[in-house]
Amino acid sequence: MAALKARIFWLLLALTLLSGTARAADKDSFGHGGQFGLRAGLVGGYNMIFRYDQSPLCAPAEMKADKDQKKVCGHGAPLAFDLAASYALLDFVEPYVFLRLGLKGESQTHTLPLKVLGVGARVYTMSDSAFKIFIEPAMAWELEAGDSGAKPTWQYKKDLLIHLAAGPQLDFSRYAGVFIDAGLTTGILRSLHTELELQAGLQARFP
Repeated sequence: MAALKARIFWLLLALTLLSGTARAADKDSFGHGGQFGLRAGLVGGYNMIFRYDQSPLCAPAEMKADKDQKKVCGHGAPLAFDLAASYALLDFVEPYVFLRLGLKGESQTHTLPLKVLGVGARVYTMSDSAFKIFIEPAMAWELEAGDSGAKPTWQYKKDLLIHLAAGPQLDFSRYAGVFIDAGLTTGILRSLHTELELQAGLQARFP
């Protein structure tokens, strides 16, 4: 009887230890699988532009005909807020929709503050750890038009954007983290323009 009691004792002890280990593992898991996410970031960078004949100007206007204006130029891009809502299908893949809103217009191209709506996904390495790296491809539609200084001959087309970025994320808990990333966002219709960008932000997740 004593031997049986001892076996039961050791079995219960083993089960208790395994249960505690499992709970600790769950507590220490930082995978996003099955969670909704809300993300906010601040984006800035440098815009490089190759104009088409009817594209908006990309530098302060000179006393020349439109066809003689600069074709290639660059300037700092106005800061913008990046807002996104996501759902992680699995720990390592997190599709999202996003909205990017410029804080001011772009004076060089006589463009109103940026308005971009798009879809993308974050693909994580080391997806169950607190520190992870992500790669972020996305596509978007640029919607803003020209400001009051724009000429009728300049074409402010709605632009198709292709975005690719990568960076680290640090999750403080299963429900919150911060991130930074660097990437490129390229438009092809209004002009051939690429923004070299940096972003920093935070993400909240539930449940």
